[in-house]
Parts: sequence; C-alpha cells; structure tokens
Amino acid sequence: MKKLLVILLMIPLLGFSQRDWSKIEIDTTELTPGLHRLFVANAVSVVVFHGDDGTLVIDAAYEQSAERLMGKIMNLTDQPVKYLINTHLHADHTGGNKLIGREADIIAHPTVKEFLSQEQRRGDNIIPAFPEYAVPNILVDDNMDLEFNGERIQITHLPGGHTEGDLIVYFQEANVAVLGDLLFAGFFPFVDTNNGGHPVQFMENVERIINLFPAEVTFIGGHGPIFNHDDLQNWHNDLAQTFAVVREARDRGLSIEEMKNQRILKKWEEMGNFFITEDRWIETIYPYL
Repeated sequence: MKKLLVILLMIPLLGFSQRDWSKIEIDTTELTPGLHRLFVANAVSVVVFHGDDGTLVIDAAYEQSAERLMGKIMNLTDQPVKYLINTHLHADHTGGNKLIGREADIIAHPTVKEFLSQEQRRGDNIIPAFPEYAVPNILVDDNMDLEFNGERIQITHLPGGHTEGDLIVYFQEANVAVLGDLLFAGFFPFVDTNNGGHPVQFMENVERIINLFPAEVTFIGGHGPIFNHDDLQNWHNDLAQTFAVVREARDRGLSIEEMKNQRILKKWEEMGNFFITEDRWIETIYPYL
C-alpha cells in the first residue's frame, strides 16, 4: 500500500522528468459558450468557466504546468480567477494552486486543506506545505450551490471512492458534470485507499452519478476523453465485470500472483494503458471482494 501511495504522488512527474514544461501541449475543447476543458499534457483535465462575474477553474493540474496553463486561461478570458475548485488532494490536480489560486477563493473538501497544509514526504524528499494562499479557504463536506456567471453550479461531496474528499461539480444550465478522478475515462481507475478511497464505494459512487444526471449530460473526468452518459455506463459495466472475474478466480482458489500470470483481465487490457495496469487493478480490488 505504501509503495502504491508513493507511485501515485509521483504521477505529476511520470514521463515528464526531462520535459520542457513551457512547451507542453494543452488542448482546448469548448463545451458550451464560456465553458471549456483544457487537457494538460494529454493527461489531466482542467475546466474553465468565464463570464462577467469572473473566471472559475476546476483543478489546477501540475505545479510544473501552471504558467503554461495560466497562459491558456488568459487566452480565453481577461477576467480574473475568482474561484478555484480542487476536486481532491492529489498533486496533479492541486499543484497549480500556487499560481492559479493566487488571487482566488479555493474550494475543496476539508481533507484537501489538511493535506496541503502539511509537509509531505516522498521517500527521502520532503515537500513543504503549501503557502496559505494556495490552500483551500472554502470547505465543502456535503453540498454547496454557487451562482456565478448566470449559472447554478452544484458542488457535491461523494466520500470514500477515489479519496475521502472527492467533489463533483455540475453546471446545471450547461448540463456538464465534472467528476475529477471518479472518472478515469476508458481506463482502470486509481483508488487511493491510503487517503480514504475504497474500490467498492468507488463503483457505488459512479453508479450514483449515472442515476443522478440526465441522459444528455457531458461528463468530464480527471483523465481520459470526454464521456457521454452511455460511455460512463459502459465503463462502469466493464469495471463491474472485472470485479466479477477476480471474485470468481478468488473463489477458485487462485492467488493474486496466479491471477496476474494467467492474465485473467486480458479482455480489458486497453484499460490498463494509462496508469493502473491489469496487475495493479487486481491488487486494488482483491482485498475488498
């Protein structure tokens, strides 16, 4: 478990150690007028909503990409960032707080504030606590509605899925739901059991999301492509099948290593092409079946 946590907290740097961060690609997709997804380094989603009231940003991506990201935001609008929402505590979603959130109110679950307010150890490295201005100052541990730029924005806490402090954000008029890392679109998800995540609760939270939103909704996950309602249902179905396959293998007496060696999840090998491999997904769900 400890090894998995260290690997997760290295996500911002995986594959990027020699990269010139000033030249990374950030692809922009307009969802509705004034609402865009910025896809940073073909890896992590940032959502930007701008209008007369100012700019709202959901997730700040990596610390290393913050200057480039801010430049992209400024290309969309000259309105200042008034709100920054962190969907959860991981560094690939909060690292840019130090720049993107410099003049903003930062909205997050209390666990995010607690995490960022403390120094973190990565092996022999000690990462200092975030400066106070980059730590959330508006805390949501249940639900919150925000009226901004003529849009009703619903912020909902779904505990115990990816982390204990996951927030999802719904733009009611635009019919766009931002799910953070409750959606690794098309891939096996990471479930951070060291920070309150639970694979069974993860599945229940995704099912709740499927039932909560209308059929025409657009889903933005923390990673992967934009999904529609059918895409999310199909992804959930695939994950549910992997649970069933691992459970059946366990009931036959197979060990985790035997499951890996036999590649019991080979049918879903493409889902292991981002961060969580077939083997790591077996390791994730086996203890909770």
